[in-house]
Order: sequence, then structure tokens, then C-alpha cells
Amino acid sequence: MIRRLNELEIARKTAIHGGEGPALVVDYLKNGEMSGVISAGRVMLEPGASIGNHPHPRHDELYLVVEGTGIGILDGERFAIGTGDMYVLKAGQSHGIHNDSDQPLVFFMLMTDGNPQL
Repeated sequence: MIRRLNELEIARKTAIHGGEGPALVVDYLKNGEMSGVISAGRVMLEPGASIGNHPHPRHDELYLVVEGTGIGILDGERFAIGTGDMYVLKAGQSHGIHNDSDQPLVFFMLMTDGNPQL
């Protein structure tokens, strides 16, 4: 399977999980396309935009910053993030992300089943 950015739909979303401002979202994988993966995609937050703090009761998720800087939030803790940084949310935790810079913040997200059956 190959997914090419120029062949995928880019969706413009606002107020994701109660956050602020616009984001451009590209879904590379959707639920059922790969074992254990709920979704995988690329997100670009405009300057000042955010994804609101939200819980994941049953899923693990990671954010890998591919461009820019911002603020990550994990279980209420706020920390600086930048290109190459990654943070992981385990099932039961909450998280969010905020672009506090004047440049776009681009990250790759991967959400998996937090309780895979063996």
C-alpha cells in the first residue's frame, strides 16, 4: 500500500476537541486498514491554533513533530515541543497541543488500540 500526499484529501477543520483555530488534516490510514491502527495522519496547525485537551479512555496515540514548535500537553503537564520531538499518550491519559509560534506546526499522529487482543 502506498499513500501519496498529492492523492489524499486535505480536510480543513476548526476547534478540534474544543481547541482553537484552523488545522489541515490528512488521513493516511483509517480504522480497519491496518491491524491495531485506529487512524494515522498528518496535521498542520496554523499559528495560534490548538487541539484541545481531551482523554483517550481506550486508545494509545503518539504525536511526532515534523516541522515547527509549540506546546504539548500530557495529563495537564505543559512542555515545549519542536521538530523531531514525539510524545506518547497511553490509554486512560489526556493530551492536547498548541501552536504558540508564528509558523505552522506540523505533526504526524498515530492512534492504536490501547488494549490489543493477543
